[in-house]
Parts: sequence; structure tokens; C-alpha cells
Amino acid sequence: MNTLRQLRERAQLLLSPSDRGDLPVIQKSIDQIEREIKAMSEKIRPTQELHAKAHYFLASNGINTEHVSTPINTSRTFEIAELDNHTDIKKFLAEEHEKILIDIIEEQRKVNDDEFEKFYENQFEKFSKNMERERMEEDENMADYKEFEKYNNTTGIARISEYADIVSQLNNNRLIDVDFDLIRNLSNIRNMSELQRFQDHAFDAWNILGHVVNKSNIDGRLEGRFTRNYIAEPYQSVAAIQARRSLIGASKSWLEQQTAQYINESLNRNAKRIKVGGIPSFNYRLRAYIDLVFKNGSEWTDDRLEIVKGLPIWVFIFLLMRSGHLDLAAKYVDSHREMFVNDKKFVSYFEQYVNAEDHCVSKATQDEILQDYYRFEYGERVVDPYKLLIYKIIGRCELHKFNLPNTIQTIEDYVWLQLMLARENNDAVVKLESERFSLIDVQKNVTKNGGQYYNQEDSNPWIYFKILLLSLQFEKAIDYLYQQKYLRLETIHFAITLVYHEYVYTLNYPRLIYQYVQTFIQQNAKNALQYLYTLSLYSPKQGYPDQSMVQLAKSYIHKFSLSSNDYQSLLGSETNGRIPGLIEAQEQLLDIKTWKEYAEQILYPIADGFTHTGRCRDAVHVYSLTGDFNKMVDVLAKELSDALQQPQSLRATDPTLSELSNDEIIQFSVQIMEHYEKHEAFSKVIDNKRKQTIRTLIQLLQFRTMYEKGQLEHAIQILEQTNIIPFTKDFNQTQRLVDRFSHLDESILKNMPEILLNAMDILYKLWATYSSADIASAIEVHTLEMKVSALITFAGLIQFYIPGDIITRLNK
Repeated sequence: MNTLRQLRERAQLLLSPSDRGDLPVIQKSIDQIEREIKAMSEKIRPTQELHAKAHYFLASNGINTEHVSTPINTSRTFEIAELDNHTDIKKFLAEEHEKILIDIIEEQRKVNDDEFEKFYENQFEKFSKNMERERMEEDENMADYKEFEKYNNTTGIARISEYADIVSQLNNNRLIDVDFDLIRNLSNIRNMSELQRFQDHAFDAWNILGHVVNKSNIDGRLEGRFTRNYIAEPYQSVAAIQARRSLIGASKSWLEQQTAQYINESLNRNAKRIKVGGIPSFNYRLRAYIDLVFKNGSEWTDDRLEIVKGLPIWVFIFLLMRSGHLDLAAKYVDSHREMFVNDKKFVSYFEQYVNAEDHCVSKATQDEILQDYYRFEYGERVVDPYKLLIYKIIGRCELHKFNLPNTIQTIEDYVWLQLMLARENNDAVVKLESERFSLIDVQKNVTKNGGQYYNQEDSNPWIYFKILLLSLQFEKAIDYLYQQKYLRLETIHFAITLVYHEYVYTLNYPRLIYQYVQTFIQQNAKNALQYLYTLSLYSPKQGYPDQSMVQLAKSYIHKFSLSSNDYQSLLGSETNGRIPGLIEAQEQLLDIKTWKEYAEQILYPIADGFTHTGRCRDAVHVYSLTGDFNKMVDVLAKELSDALQQPQSLRATDPTLSELSNDEIIQFSVQIMEHYEKHEAFSKVIDNKRKQTIRTLIQLLQFRTMYEKGQLEHAIQILEQTNIIPFTKDFNQTQRLVDRFSHLDESILKNMPEILLNAMDILYKLWATYSSADIASAIEVHTLEMKVSALITFAGLIQFYIPGDIITRLNK
């Protein structure tokens, strides 16, 4: 009992009241418990039956009475334990760590394989879409060319070469920094397939361009003349405004010359009837023309005409203006004031208009002219329509309203009137919206009805094309003419002319040029190159803000070279010493100054392109031109490695891999190595290890080729010659090859799993063949079994490099 009391006292010390939680508390003292236990023991006599029940009760509650009642041996509890010498925990942990690493690497390899597969599929899909787009473009180009052929006879098609010769002359002049009269040369090439009236319209279009270039009063060379003042400058800058004024003046000048020419031609056609005679002044000839057109016998054809001294004075003044003789009109008005007695203010109006800057009269004068104009236009009196028109011009009246009578009889008259009313000023200068009428408004007015309005039933597209040129809408002009497929030849050369003089900025010129090359001169590398060079007309040298177009020219040359069957003439060769190609001969047009720049900007990108599209043979040729033997050997290694990884049947479906057969790849690689190993420069750059890598890859591909052909014994012989896999039980040799294995080139390592499988398959098939023979050769079977054993041992030793599934297949 003393023991029980001591136990309780110790328990009180161990368990604080706060730790008891919800445990029930016995409400009895220790003495009471002792007495009750004693009384119960005296009252109940122990028997064998009660002893068994007690054991059952404890056992049913999970208490092993036998184990509990057994005394615990504590004699050796505090002895120092010694580790078993046969247990190497450090080695065990290292092995477990290596296994974990292998599992992690294997898992990551599978993830990498999955990611690469997705990446490859995405790249292949993108490549396929590009190929499909290019195929569709080729179909469109073919359709365009057939359309062109349908409307052009043999002479018409011959113009392709004539145009190409002129573009070539242009580029030759660019090389020596001399201007070239592109318009004159191109305009002399006539399309004899067209009707005469179409030819005349086309010639007029060239004439318009030539006139705008020469009469725009902008100094500088022909090449890039308008870049700095028209293209590169902000739209509202003083230089840009002045350039637009000059262009408007040049366009009006052409329309005025056309009218003067028409007047003279009309008089010449009616020379017998009119009998002008001699070399009279223009005023005299104009009066004769007026009599011819506006008189019917002795009567005037229009009762509204105001006739003074036998002359319809307002018709006379208008036609002087319309034919570009504003100076003659001013002199006539000043010297014949008495003829304007009913319009005395007109003389001062007209004088101010002629002499004012940009022909803008003062605000006060304009208000007076406007009042007179309203009186003429909306009054009850009949007014000479040419008088009303002249007032509208000099006072810029009702700029946005065109209620014109039959005084404006032709499209050219309409465009001329629009240009006469337009003024180019800074927006801040013109306060009133009603007085704001600029080139943009002219362009909107002449195009609001579209090309079909001017070219009904597609009878003559040249008419609307000329209107667009005259209203200085050069990009729209090219876009419209390009829609006429049979006029593609003319369209491209109008575009080149506009780019040469830098009239256009937003035109998709690169696409036009490349489509033309693909459609018309794909097979003529020399001519194609000349057109691609014109992309570099947009250069900083001409005021263009950056080198982007020059870079684009190089990109298109890369693209064309990759698609050309005659790329060697473009890039050069080195069969009998280095021969420069066509590109190198005119490299200055691409802003290339040195051989290093030529190699980096032309040769390397093209060689890389060949590599990525599986044309390794062509890539090797181009890299050899650069003298970069490292790149050349890399390409050989890639081609051989790709051939090992993909069977020939599958390579045909992958546009990034070579279409050559294994035998062709082997033959080419052998020839290249034999040829260049004789060169001292090659041997200085390419060490023996890299040479051996190529030789080994060649042998492995020979092995794979023999394996695929079923020539098993020959295949295994070739593999043994590579000396990278052991086939004997010489452990020292096996260990040397294992040690050497990790130093092999990656192009070899990544192919080894499949090579090992191929080797094991060959050995198994040979073993099965010999084992099942009627007269089995024990030596041959034993030799094969030895080789299999060596192969499995080798694979096990290098399993870190071999995927787990391959090891499993080898063991099977």
C-alpha cells in the first residue's frame, strides 16, 4: 500500500490540474481506496475460473497478460552499441541518391520529349501553312500570267526582257551615282498588243509623270528627288506644303499644255477651213479656235455668251487660263479695259489674282468677288457661264459646291478646276472651314464615284489611272492599275518609276516587286535580281528615315536565292578558284562595302536557310564560299545525324529534312571530306576529333543503311569498325569505351540508343538463324552470345545516357 501511495504522490507532481482536461476525478482518498480493495479481496476468494475470466477480460480489451507479466531484462539497457562492419550506409545513400537523380532526369527527359514534340508539331504546322500560302501564291501567279498572255501577243511578251534591260541600266547608273532618265526609256516601250487609243493613253500617263518630275520646281537629283521634301517631312511642315504646291502646279501645267495642244491640233485639222496662215500669235489662233467651236456660220452657238467687239470675252479669258497662258490673259484684260465696262471691278480683281502669292486675293477683295458671284449665280439676269466660272476661280467661291453648267465638258476640265481652287496652307492659317479646300479635298472629289464611273464596262482603265496621277494619288493609281491583270507589266514599271523619284510611301512596293519576280522572271536570276535591287531605293542616302527597306531587299534576295535553281550564279562558286556571283558584283546597291559584310548579310543567312529546309548539300556549298569550315562540318554532322534519326521514308514528309537517300548523303559526305582534307586551311581549323566525328557518323549511317536493307552481317562489321561499342568480353576495353563514350559528339550520342537496339536486333536475328540451322556452328553461336553479353554490359555501364525504356528492350 505504501507503494500505491507513493505512486499517487508522484502522479500528482507529473500531472498538473490544467493538463487533466475532461478526465473524471476519483472523489476518494487513498486510504479509502486501500480499505475497499482489501475488503473486496477478502470477500471474493480467487479461483481458477475467476483467473481465466480475468485473462479473458484483459485480452478482449487488447492487453497481452503473458507479455505484461514477463519481467523485462534491463541488464544490457545502457551498453554501447557497435555498428556492423558489413553495413556501408554512405554507399547505400550514394546509390539511392544516384537512383533518385536518374529517375528525376528520366522524368525530365520525358517532359522535354513531350515539349519538343509539341514544339516540333507547332513549327511543322507553321511551316506547312507557309508552304500552303506559297503554293497558293504560285497558283495565283500562274493565273495572272495566263491572263497576261491572253491579252498580249508574242511581241507583247517580249517586252518583259526590254523592261528588264532598262531596270538593269538603272541599277548600273545607281552604282556610279549618276541619274537615269527612267521615264523616257520606259515610255518608249509600246504595247503593240493594245489598240492605238490605249497606247496613246499609256503614253499620256508616262508623259504626266515626266511633266510632274520636271516641272515641279524641286531641285536635286532625279533619284529620290521628293524624299526629303515630300516623303520624310511632316505633312504640315513648310517644306511639305511647298512640295505639294509645286506638284499641284506641275499637274495643272500638264492639263493646260494638253488644252493648248488640243487647240493647235484642232486648227491644224481644219486648216483649209480656218486659214490662219503664217505663224500667228497664240491669241490670234485662239480667236480662230473660238470661231471654229462656238460659231455656227455667223451665229454664236450659245445665247448666254457675252460678245464684245465680236469676241466672247469671257470664253477668251477662260481659254487663255485653261491653256496655261495666265500672263496673256492678264495682259489682255489690262490692255482692253474698255471691254469690261460693265464689270469695272473685274480688272482690279483679276490683276490682284494674277500677282498675289499663290493667287490668293485679299480677304476684302474676296468678299467683293463673292458678292458679285452670288448676284450672278442666284440673280434673275442671264449670265455668261464662263464669266461665272472665272469669278468662281479667282474668288474661290462656293468651294464645296459644284453646280457647273456645260462649261466643264471633260474629265480633264473637271480635274483642272479642282486643282485651280485648291490651296495648300498650314491648317492654323485657314480659320474658316468654308475657305479650306486643299489637295486632300480634290482627291476625295475625283475618286468619290470610284474607278467604274470613269471606266464603264472596263473599256479603258487608263482614263481613271491618269486622273489618279493628275490628282497626285500615286499609291491609288498603282493599286487600281494592278487590278487589271493584263496590265501587270506596265503597273510594275510605273511603280518603279514612282519609287525612283520617291513619290510614294505607303505603297506595298516590296510585295509588288516580289510577285512580279515570281510571276514573270522566276527563271531568269539575273533579271530577277535587278528588280529586287530597286527595293533599296528607299535608303537613308535618299532621305529615308532608316535602313528597313534595304534590309527588306536583302531578305527578299535571300528568299529568292533559296527558291532559285540557279543560286550559284547569284552567290558565286569556288570550283576553279573563287568566282564572284551576281549579287557580289552589285553589292553596293545593298549598302554592302566589304567582303565580311557580304558574307554576314548575304551568304550566312542563305546558308542557314538551306540548312533549315534540309538542303544541306547547298548549305555546304555556300558555307564553303564563306571559308567557314566549322559551319560546313556542322552541316555535314546535322545531315548525317538527321538521316540516322529519321528513316528515309519519313524524311520525305518532313520539309525540314533532306530528300536525299542515305547512299547519296554518304557519298556526298565522303566526297566533301576527301576534297577538303587536302586543303591546309581546312586542317588548321578542323581538328582530328571533329574529322573523326564525321567519319563515325558516316559509318553509323552505312550501318543503318545495311541494316534497313537486311544485310545484317555486313552491317555489324561496319559497326565494329567504328570502335565505339565493345563486342568482346575484354573488360579493360569495355571500360575504355565507356570512359570515351561521354566525350563523343552530341550528334553521335543522341543516336546511340537506336544504334544499340539495331545492333541487338541484328545479333538476335543472327543467333536465331545459326541456332536453328541443321548444322549449328557452336563457335559462331558462342561468338554471337559473347557479343550480346558485351553489348548488354556496355549498355548497363552507360545507362545514364540511355533512356530506361531502351534498357528494358535491350534486356528483353
